[in-house]
Amino acid sequence: MVADGGGLAIEVMPNAQRYWRMRFRLCGKPSVIGLGRFPEVGLSDARAKRNELAAAIRAGESPGDQKRKERADALRSVTVREFAQRYYVEVVEKARKEPRAMLRYLTRDVYPALGAMPLGKVNAQDMQEIIFAKKAAGHDQAALALRNLLKRIWDYAIVRGLTKENPAKDTPAKYIAASRARTRKLTEAEIRVFLRDLDRARIEERYRIAFKLILLNLVRKSELRKAAWSHVDLEKGEWTIPEENAKNGKELLILLSRQSVELFRRLRALDPDAVLVLPMGKSRTQPIGASTLNRVMPVPEGLPHFTIHDLRRTASTRLNEMEWNELWVEKALNHSKKGVSGIYNRAEYAKQRREMLQAWADYLDSLRGLEDRT
Repeated sequence: MVADGGGLAIEVMPNAQRYWRMRFRLCGKPSVIGLGRFPEVGLSDARAKRNELAAAIRAGESPGDQKRKERADALRSVTVREFAQRYYVEVVEKARKEPRAMLRYLTRDVYPALGAMPLGKVNAQDMQEIIFAKKAAGHDQAALALRNLLKRIWDYAIVRGLTKENPAKDTPAKYIAASRARTRKLTEAEIRVFLRDLDRARIEERYRIAFKLILLNLVRKSELRKAAWSHVDLEKGEWTIPEENAKNGKELLILLSRQSVELFRRLRALDPDAVLVLPMGKSRTQPIGASTLNRVMPVPEGLPHFTIHDLRRTASTRLNEMEWNELWVEKALNHSKKGVSGIYNRAEYAKQRREMLQAWADYLDSLRGLEDRT
């Protein structure tokens, strides 16, 4: 500890870090307060701060209270946009494999209405205006997702010491929409209509192939989007989904049917130099956007709405109804079985899954009336 005078000293730590300290007495009690780290806080700044605090002490004010007040004042000036961007980088990007949906809510809904407001000044009514505007537009589930995002941002702000209240709690989720798990699955007749409509749809050929590969192989959209040609071995009829592309972080080997191999060959022929299976535009290294397939998926007129993920659910449901072994279906879905049996059961069921996926591909061909053709 090297003293400078008037209670100011610099403390040199064993790791060579140096911190300014000020020792003082208030009401007869000794105390010490930190003034920052050197060299970020220089000698002249440390002395100025010492003199300012000394004046407050002579007036009977605690430097600790003053420092907390200054910090609170600084925190209150942080805007919603500033902190939301911090939340996105520090939390969302690290926790989600597909974080851009959250970014869209921020840029389209939160920033225009609340972005310039100090975080601590936002109240429940401010939040409700944008939440219920989304609901009034007929987007109940999106309104619920927006409310939940706001609640998580303010929860994080409380943890980081920027505020003490979360105004999102004054808008219970039950008054916005019922959070529900999707159960939509296509019937056999609907699958037939979808496949035939898909063959006629005016969309790029690679997108047409992508929808068929998702249905044939029970994969998630993101797993196909991120697939690289280095993951696909058409000679062996295998497609490896690496752990970094899998939702559950577990690598999966897909045993491709003859139809899937042919589709991959057609996809490769469309862009022989591509690194990725579905590159973005002329890029060789960036995949198509997360929402691209959503936008172009044809939903036949007269059928109830369904999503790309519903194709995966449809395949799973139909295979179970066709009495294929549940363990094989779950492995094809890359689901982890819960409990002790899931921990010790590491069987791949490779031969059985190849047989199952080939039978599934043949079944889909039969619905299209293409029993003898891919």
